[in-house]
Amino acid sequence: MDEPVALVLAAPVLALALWAVAFVGGFSNGEARAAVAAELAAQAAAQATGPEAADTAERIALGATLSACTHTTTTHNRGGSRRSAAVTVACEVSGPFSGNRVCFTGYAQARPAVSAHVRVECPSAVRPR
Repeated sequence: MDEPVALVLAAPVLALALWAVAFVGGFSNGEARAAVAAELAAQAAAQATGPEAADTAERIALGATLSACTHTTTTHNRGGSRRSAAVTVACEVSGPFSGNRVCFTGYAQARPAVSAHVRVECPSAVRPR
């Protein structure tokens, strides 16, 4: 095969491979940032008192996912008197396909200080618009 023909055939394949690497990398970055954001937001919400807990959780989640997600939505569930919180973070990653969305729920309690996160199916209530 001649070199010019090989180059013409290889260029689209190489471009597609580079695009796929960038897309998968962006999605992985969004996924990792959403996991961290959910846990940090739950920790902040568990420490906050009163109605500002939900606002604090939303600000923490937005700040942690700002560079990786095109839309970030949070849902905050405050625990009882144990000063605990659960925050679900939905992150929509930019890309050519619709539905590039990942959701994590972070759990935290103030005393004893415990926190964790888990990947969850995105409920319709927290899907970014």
